[in-house]
Amino acid sequence: MPPEVWALTLFVLGYTFAISILKDIPDIEGDRRFNITTFTIRSGPRAVFNLARWVITGCYLAIAIAGIVGLPSVQPLFLSTTHFLALAFLWGRSLNVDLKNKAAIASFYQFVWKLFFLEYLIFPIACLPFARLVRYN
Repeated sequence: MPPEVWALTLFVLGYTFAISILKDIPDIEGDRRFNITTFTIRSGPRAVFNLARWVITGCYLAIAIAGIVGLPSVQPLFLSTTHFLALAFLWGRSLNVDLKNKAAIASFYQFVWKLFFLEYLIFPIACLPFARLVRYN
């Protein structure tokens, strides 16, 4: 299997883990009321939020660095720049999230999903033949 497929697969696996733990933060009151023990209830919303943010950060950093040093069929400047930008947007948005405000959490969660779907545009564009030509010129 090409290294690009592995890179995207590992990115998606890490990112979906982060999405799956973020989704429980706004529902913590309902989970408590119905005695549903979730990772958020056991660890607390702040810990889960920070873990998810750092997992996504790791995903973005790993794929940006892999694009520079280990993915021969991608345009490294495009791949790393777009991932560093997405990471900057993620952190910028995450610093203003009030974890006691369900609307703020839901808005951030939707933003994380938008960044996730953006990956399905960024990565294929980085692999296009015209993008690779730039690498060798």
